[in-house]
Amino acid sequence: MPMPRMNLVGQKFERLTVLEHAGVDIRKQSMFKCVCDCGNETTVLGGLLKIGNVKSCGCLRVQEGRNVGLRSKLHGMISTPTYRSWQSMKDRCLNENNRNYRWYGAKGVTVDKKWLTFEGFLEDMGVRPDGKTLDRINPFGNYELANCRWADDKTQKENTRKQYMRLSCQQ
Repeated sequence: MPMPRMNLVGQKFERLTVLEHAGVDIRKQSMFKCVCDCGNETTVLGGLLKIGNVKSCGCLRVQEGRNVGLRSKLHGMISTPTYRSWQSMKDRCLNENNRNYRWYGAKGVTVDKKWLTFEGFLEDMGVRPDGKTLDRINPFGNYELANCRWADDKTQKENTRKQYMRLSCQQ
């Protein structure tokens, strides 16, 4: 007895609209001829359409690649120390899988909303000077203009939570 095939004709999945059943592949999985919003036609496994693994004829991937290129051309600083400092700051505070998250995001350290974009961060902090890294003046505070500076290694080592508490108690 033949297996009933799924009927997706007329349904839309992201940018793809199913036109007709296009047979089965060697594993007897239903395939469908689709038309993409861009006008191209493509044949896709029905299961991949249903779970959302295929969203277009490939034009979406090309477009997203172009958008990445546009972002890098926007400021042209993706491979600079300034960009790496910004990316690391965000990762420590926002990415639970970052090995330093427990000392930052998990302790409630936040990133200024403006600084969630590189352009906002760059506008406030400027280009990272040689030999310096991003430092929070108050090591218990957040990443924001009023609490951040570019500092050398010596300043960074002297500006720990322990040192800050000691200095605060002396005043």
